[in-house]
Amino acid sequence: MKNLLSKFGAYMLMASLVFSLSACEDDDSDSDSNQNPSENQQTIAEIAGADANFSILVDALTRTNLLGTVSDANANLTVFAPTDAAFSDLLMELQLADLDAVEQAVGNDGLKNILLYHVLGAEVKSGAVSTGYASTAAVNSTNDALSLFINTDGGVRINNRADVDQFDVDASNGVIHVIDKVLLPATVGELIIWNAAQFSSLTTALGAADGDLDDLVTDPEEDEFTLFAPDDAAFASLVMELQVADLAAVVAAVGTDGLADILLYHVIAGNVNADEVSAGSVATAQTESITISTTGGVTITDARNRMATVTQTDIQGTNGVAHVINKVILPMP
Repeated sequence: MKNLLSKFGAYMLMASLVFSLSACEDDDSDSDSNQNPSENQQTIAEIAGADANFSILVDALTRTNLLGTVSDANANLTVFAPTDAAFSDLLMELQLADLDAVEQAVGNDGLKNILLYHVLGAEVKSGAVSTGYASTAAVNSTNDALSLFINTDGGVRINNRADVDQFDVDASNGVIHVIDKVLLPATVGELIIWNAAQFSSLTTALGAADGDLDDLVTDPEEDEFTLFAPDDAAFASLVMELQVADLAAVVAAVGTDGLADILLYHVIAGNVNADEVSAGSVATAQTESITISTTGGVTITDARNRMATVTQTDIQGTNGVAHVINKVILPMP
């Protein structure tokens, strides 16, 4: 409970949120149901309000002044809607009595941000759901949209926590997917660790390195940071470059302290989103600098004059952001 409440506590200082989502577009690419909406079709708020399974969700939306957002006829939203059973599970998990106690623990703004973490600013039907990251309507302390991770291997699971039990409850202003757990805004480390198909090597390396780096990147109370995250292909390329058998051989060659130096070389201070990246020399958490170029995309040149390219941006957690790179960068030996 202490860890969960400390995670919630990080949201209590958030400023009032500005919630501005994309409006529906009336064009030929819309689905038939959007081209000819039924006059009797209900909004997301009306559907939830008429279903006894969503009474706690409706209560939470009402007390955070978000009910109007999901009532907006001009909106085009996806809502991952937790049932009353999901909220009951959360109360047991937090050892709290009711929604009043949750609101008291995290504050009204904190509760609001948790609810917004269940909302996407566009309608995404089940057929368009795929494995990867999605930006939500929730924000971090600097107003950057928080990401969640969707895994479609054997169903649809969100943040390694909530399963979608029912898809495509159509509304006049979007779609509802019913989930069995309340989602909690995630750290950068969690978003990386949960994505085993892309970051299994990085996760293994974080756990093997000195300094408890896996704990640091998942700690919501650590200072915000930016991680240039090598994917599995980048680690496979490093194994070939060093002419060793596998990642374990790399660790054996550099030592767990050397591995920590390599990983810290991928970290810079502050939450630097893609639109905030500047060209030039930047100090890393390992103390040596990297050189960033923004010409024709973002590239990073390491201390050994090796170059990595940023291939994916803005995986946003509560404690920082990650950008995916295609090469493991190395400090001087």
